[in-house]
Amino acid sequence: MGLFKKKKSDNTELNAFLGVGTEYRGKLDFVGTVRIDGRFEGEISTDGDLVLGRKAYVKGAVRVGRLTSCGRIDGDVVVKEHTVLEKTSVLNGTLNTPVLEVERGAVIEGGVVMTDGASARQKVVAADFGAKAAQPGAAQAAPVARTGSDDSGL
Repeated sequence: MGLFKKKKSDNTELNAFLGVGTEYRGKLDFVGTVRIDGRFEGEISTDGDLVLGRKAYVKGAVRVGRLTSCGRIDGDVVVKEHTVLEKTSVLNGTLNTPVLEVERGAVIEGGVVMTDGASARQKVVAADFGAKAAQPGAAQAAPVARTGSDDSGL
């Protein structure tokens, strides 16, 4: 009848939680998802998910698969898949991620590098916005703007 449907598994099971008031120093390697609402100083490394609550403070190097932050990070961050910086998030340092979502109110103080990792080929942007006066009765071709994502060649 559909009353007792099995929940879909979306790999959001929380494997560890550092709550408000918790302070940790050192190296954190984990599998799955970890949420931090306290203070962490050191190095975080995983292919999984890191979730930072509003009271979270992380100081150090962060290398994760996916990042969702409402807290503060002071350090360099490398994210393999997807980064979400929510409105209360502050990042002081460099961020390297292929996908970035930034809510209004989030603060990034530092550099952002967006590459897909596998093919970090250089994108070239070219445009012709020449301001030539149109002559009456003469047909002109429309200016063409191309970006590096146009793989059709110039």
